[in-house]
Amino acid sequence: MHFLAVSLRKDWARTVRDPAQFAISLGIPLVLGILMSVVFGRAPAAPHGLLLVADEDHSIASTRFLDGFHRDPLDKMIAVENVTRAVGRARIERGDASAFLLLPKGLQLAFLTNAPCRLELYTNPAESILPQMIRETMLITIDAASYFRRGGTPLIEVENVAVRPSRPARSFASIFLPSMLFMSLLFLATSSAVDIWKERMQGTLRRTAVSPVSMLSYLSARVIFIILTYAMVSLVGLEAAQRLAGMPVPNLPAAALWMTFVGTVFYLLFLWITMLATTQRAASVLTNLVIFPLAMIGGCFFPFEWMPNWMVSVGRLTPNGWALLVFKAILDNAAHAGQVARSAAALAAFAALAFVFILRRARGFAV
Repeated sequence: MHFLAVSLRKDWARTVRDPAQFAISLGIPLVLGILMSVVFGRAPAAPHGLLLVADEDHSIASTRFLDGFHRDPLDKMIAVENVTRAVGRARIERGDASAFLLLPKGLQLAFLTNAPCRLELYTNPAESILPQMIRETMLITIDAASYFRRGGTPLIEVENVAVRPSRPARSFASIFLPSMLFMSLLFLATSSAVDIWKERMQGTLRRTAVSPVSMLSYLSARVIFIILTYAMVSLVGLEAAQRLAGMPVPNLPAAALWMTFVGTVFYLLFLWITMLATTQRAASVLTNLVIFPLAMIGGCFFPFEWMPNWMVSVGRLTPNGWALLVFKAILDNAAHAGQVARSAAALAAFAALAFVFILRRARGFAV
């Protein structure tokens, strides 16, 4: 217990003497996010999507059927592009649009003769708001056309595929700032991990290795300090995002706890990578080679909402992308206990494995 107190005091003193790395790691992403939120405002971000239309009827009725998408406010949110049936099916399967609508040949004739007609609407399962908006617009148009024609039950049927429940519109801060906060976690993890080379160069690790204190105690004390650091960073970052940029944080303790846990896992990952290097310069290069692809693909540079679908599919599999999705679910009050528990267990198992390798490497690294 005495060693733990001494170690925490030592790490705190070193942080106070050199606060630059701490301030930069937290400050740059957070300030960037807040400034961009101020520029773009706190209002809900308007969605922008693409509706592919294969008009095989080429009639007045099929043209008027799309009038709703050419009026305010839908015309500012959904662009309409005419395609063929084959091109539309191929593009919606690739996730290149929000929805694909097939207007079959004979639509106008069916309308004039009260004959049944089937429209096909294919939606992108990776999106939630825009496909639902398109579907509801289609249903309103069908109801209006049917009642205009005969004042009875609609004879036009829409087949809808893979529509998810819609979510409330989110502000720019709600979309952008979670990614910036996770970028702060990554930057702080790398700078804290590379810091072990300073202790090696100063002889701290060598003296610890030949002292009665075990490397397990030394590393455990270091991890505890990192946990406390991340707890402070999480609380400060979330409060700043909430008060200065208007990002809603309905469950601050849960969000801060998840950030602290994930940040500690990041630290152990980069500490392991750092200790594999043979020089301090090589350690910095190696961590940069890892952090930038992870941040780019894992939704830290750009939110998943702004990324191509193929990149989102890959990014969700990265440790930071996986953890970021849970974090956003916590912020949206949509996180399930089972989902959080499974994610936490997987990350904890990864952290434990990294700690074992770090411990095995520590004594050789110290000398």
